[in-house]
Amino acid sequence: EKVYVKYFDLSLKKDLVKIIITEDGTTKEVQVPKDAPLQKVEIHRKRVKTTTVKFVYNITVKNEGEIAGYATEIKDYIPQGLEFIADENKQWTKVSDNVITTNALANTKLEPGQTASVQVVLKWVNDENNLGSKINVAEISADKNDSNTPDIDSKPNNNIKGEDDIDDAEVILTISTGSAPTYIGLTFTVLAIMGTGIALIKKYVLI
Repeated sequence: EKVYVKYFDLSLKKDLVKIIITEDGTTKEVQVPKDAPLQKVEIHRKRVKTTTVKFVYNITVKNEGEIAGYATEIKDYIPQGLEFIADENKQWTKVSDNVITTNALANTKLEPGQTASVQVVLKWVNDENNLGSKINVAEISADKNDSNTPDIDSKPNNNIKGEDDIDDAEVILTISTGSAPTYIGLTFTVLAIMGTGIALIKKYVLI
């Protein structure tokens, strides 16, 4: 007689959803579309001291298994150069200088196929030497289900890339000499350059 055992599987997806820039007292919010390319933020060199940059991330947990369960704790690893803002993250608790946790979804029962989300806001540490890539990582650090079945393809709180219960979102900060900060999807920029090059080749080489 065959016995089919259902499996438990929670996954996590992290997305940058908004960039909030305040320059000389003026605030601009840039909405980042879902599955947008890598975002680049350019800050005017002469306005570094009067510019603040905040990044809003959305962390989504999905039940990809066959057993209902809970993501009882989510952990976020803050990269060097970004900082935790306690007043804007009431659902999060600071564990150390670069680690925060939340149990915001601890009582949210996820049936198979369902999702639930929580947001976190991180702030750029204002310094013209604090530039480059900032990769923010989040993972499911604790989970549970009524049958005490372990996740089929990942282990909570082991910080191992490649498992589906951990994900990251990257941004790049640079200094510019322009008149205001700019926000660029790098993939779109590269494609535009390639498109222009192809057009010129067709026009001048293939005639």
